Amino acid sequence: MLPKLALQFDLPYSPLSDDKSKKMGPTELIVSGKHFFTNSTTPFFNLDTKRAQIGEVPCSKLNATAAPADAPKGRKGEIAVPWLRLAANPDATGGLHQVFRVETAGGSSPATCQGQPAAFTVEYAAE
Repeated sequence: MLPKLALQFDLPYSPLSDDKSKKMGPTELIVSGKHFFTNSTTPFFNLDTKRAQIGEVPCSKLNATAAPADAPKGRKGEIAVPWLRLAANPDATGGLHQVFRVETAGGSSPATCQGQPAAFTVEYAAE
């Protein structure tokens, strides 16, 4: 339930911001990490926060499986992104070796980019 719930809150900062001190929604929860791509094939997880310095992980995909059909949809009806098993690249920090993205909610690309700005994001939440 946590990803479905988390997806309902607006993040108070841009994903491109370095300000890690912002809270999520009206709660005292601190965002536990950020995920983005450094290029078209390299997912990157920054898990360093104000509370804990866990590490930064550029990854390569090892395995993927579709999210279950009943996985929570995004705020605009986007289906849940696939569940992934990722291998950390050699320059990962914090002694991290793998990342598992599971229990996803939302995040799939729209069927068309018509009407979208040149650059846009699609929010998702995951464990």
